[in-house]
Parts: sequence; C-alpha cells; structure tokens
Amino acid sequence: MTKTTKEMVESANKEIKTISVDEAKLALNDPGTTFVDIRDIRELQAEGTIPGAFHMPRGMTEFWVDPQSPYYKKIFSSGNNFVLYCKSGWRSALATKAAQDVGLKNVAHIDGGYSAWAETGGATVEKSRGKSPAAKEGIYELLPFVVNPTNISRFENGRVLIGNRSKYPFEQSFVTCNNVEEVAQAIKDMVTQGAGPWMAAANALRLVASNGSDELKRARDTLVATRPTNTAMKLRLDDILDAAHAAEELGTNVDEAITNKIDAIISTLYDNYALRARAMADLIEDGDGILTMCFAEAGFLLALALAKRDGKNLTAYVPETRPYLQGAKLTAPSIHELGVKVNLITDNMPAHIMSEGNIQKYITAADLITVDGHVCNKIGTYQNAITAHAHDIPFFAFAWGRDDEKQVRSDVEIEERDPAEIRQALGTPTTIDAIDARYPTFDITPPKYVAGVVTVNGVVSPYTLKNYKNW
Repeated sequence: MTKTTKEMVESANKEIKTISVDEAKLALNDPGTTFVDIRDIRELQAEGTIPGAFHMPRGMTEFWVDPQSPYYKKIFSSGNNFVLYCKSGWRSALATKAAQDVGLKNVAHIDGGYSAWAETGGATVEKSRGKSPAAKEGIYELLPFVVNPTNISRFENGRVLIGNRSKYPFEQSFVTCNNVEEVAQAIKDMVTQGAGPWMAAANALRLVASNGSDELKRARDTLVATRPTNTAMKLRLDDILDAAHAAEELGTNVDEAITNKIDAIISTLYDNYALRARAMADLIEDGDGILTMCFAEAGFLLALALAKRDGKNLTAYVPETRPYLQGAKLTAPSIHELGVKVNLITDNMPAHIMSEGNIQKYITAADLITVDGHVCNKIGTYQNAITAHAHDIPFFAFAWGRDDEKQVRSDVEIEERDPAEIRQALGTPTTIDAIDARYPTFDITPPKYVAGVVTVNGVVSPYTLKNYKNW
C-alpha cells in the first residue's frame, strides 16, 4: 500500500520529538546542542542558516548518522542533543525519524523549520565558509593578559571575579564581588574599563538568576547606570535578559540560559575583533609610527600583533592618559607584551611627536560611534584628531558595533565624573581641594577628522556607516 508524502510526515511526527521555535532559540547558545541543517546547499546559500549549524544533506542522513556506515560522521558521537531543521518541517521530520531509526538519541526537529525560525526573528547568518575569524587568525594565542576574556571577568564559585586593571601591570589580581551592588561599585571605581564593564555586568546577572524577572531587570538597570556613554553594556545585557525571560517562560534553567548567552556573545565578540584587526593590520605599513589614546582593547592590540606577525616593524606612541593613566598602565605594557616597540609619552606631547614626522597613523578605540559618524572616545581623542588632521595623518577608530538609538551627536550622553579624581594622580594630591575642576570622561570627534572606521565589513568612511547593518 502506497503512502503520500504528507502521510509519511504525519506518521514520522508521531514517533519523534518536535520542538517549538522558542525552544529552539533557547537552545541556540547551549554548547550541548548541535543544530543540523538538512536543506539543499543552494537553499543555504540563498537564504542563510542558523548560526553554528552543521550542514547534512537530507539524502545522507542514514549514512552519516549510522556508526556502522562507511560514511559515518564523528560529530554524531558527541553525546550532544541534535536539532534538525529544513525549510518548513517536512523533510526534517523524515530525517529525524531516519536518524532515530539508526540509533541516534536525543534528536528532535523544529516545528515550522527554518521559515518559522526566520519569520519570528531567529538569528541567521550566511553559510559558513570554514573556520571562524578568531580561529583563522589564531587570535587567542596573541592576546595580552588583560584582554584575555577569562582575565577580564568571570563567574566562579558563586561570585564575580573582575580583573583589577587599576593594579596592572604591577599585579595580576582580581576583585571579588558577591552581589550586584559590589559589581556596580567596582565598575564605578574604574576597577575595569573598555570591554570590562559589560562582561562584569553580564556575570553579575548570574548572581540573581534564580530571583525572577523583576530582580534581573533591577540588576540590569543598576549596572547600566554605571556607564551611561558606552551603550554596549545596555544592548548586551538586554540580549541576555531576553534569553533569561525565554528560559523562565519555558520552565528551563535561567542561569544556564544566561551563561550560554554570555558565552555566545563573547565568541562573536572575539570573532569580530579578529575581522576588524585584520582589516586594520592590512592598512598598517612597515615602519609606521602609530599614536593611540587610552586603552583600545583587543581590536587595536590584535591589529598590531597581526601586523607584526606579517613582518612589519612598528613603533607605538602611547599617551599616559590622565587621570587614571590607562595608557601607561594598560596600553603600553600590553603592546610591550606583544613584542612591539612602544614609547610612553605624556598627554601633551602628541603634536610635537607628529611634527617630528614620527607618526604615520592615529588609531584608537571608540566607546561609541553614532550612525552619522561621530566618534566618542576617551577625553583627549578629539584634540589629537584635530592635530593629526593638521599634519595629514589619518585617524582610524575601531567600532564595537552599531547602536541605532545613537543616530547623531546630540544622542550621546557624556559621562561627567567626580572632579576630585583630577586633583590627584593615583591617590596623591596634585593641587588643593579648594581648586574647582571638571572631568568630562569622553569627547566627540566629528566625522570630518576621521579617515576610517574599523568595522567587521572592513575600514569604511564614517559617512557611509549608515549603509552597514553590522559594524
């Protein structure tokens, strides 16, 4: 007796596990789950795929999954949960049944398939073309101590550990925080900066993971308020809260969902560092003198490391960066750790060094870049950009990503810190308390002084940033 395709799919669905798109989204960041795309390769190339999915053509299911087959793929011996999907759920139902029949356990498929996933806002990427950017460039072996993610912040034994950059390079130590308020205070006290605040804040959410959505939201608000200018923290904490809320609604482990989301963000972050670093390294020329400002995090440091690995001789000039001396304490030692020649200078020396002909490129991080191309970074960046422009030296700024809520300069809130911080240097008073002072932490460089913004799409004009969805 013959069966129609519809009847075969209905029969298969009675014997296999089917999960909803929401359940699948929650599992996306779980390292114990492997997504398997069984569509034709032309569909993947035309429509994209789910991030990290393994591609297995539908017709090879039994041969790749069966351990007795000469075509067996070792990925199916991992012990992971496997989530199969096709375009709409018919082929994946039959493939899941076939995989189950040849012995694969912990296998399910997505109700509605890739179409339902994409239509409900599930993450999609172009078909993978080999190793991740981070793996391709081998960046984890190049990273200096302070920008290795485990040394920035981590969750350990129910506490948040934050790499104490205020003690570096004299100590490689950590500040231990037992609650959200202690993490927020550590961020305010400049124990960490750059990428450190958002990583510390993300780990802080794990401290209240079991306390419900309201407590997670309160923690998020407390943490975001610590650094109002750089909005990376807000965007990333909101992504993590979305994962936590989904887990709560589905009755699954919230802490596990938060952990998986943090790991996924960090993995993507360092892949993006690698893309930007390669783009910038390709523009650095042999013999270049490079001025920076403050601490430009992994992207800038990796650009120098890749350029050096490419055989280029470089000299970096690093202003000390008052009042916390991040340039002296973080940037210069990290560049030295890379084996790149570095000269420490004071904040009022860049114009003179440029006039000597020693600087060929000015490269910094950016705490925020508006969609119309204004670069917000550590105070002092703007004046150096003007000086570089006067000396025909191009200024390049590393983006961390796009924030559509920051379209123009007036959308940026400049953080003003306690003026008392600039009446001292590392705890030693430099003037009397009666002297008035101001401490705007950041300044904004107009796009006319910016030669290029370093993005995941390469180095692009600040005037064309609006044309790129991802930076």
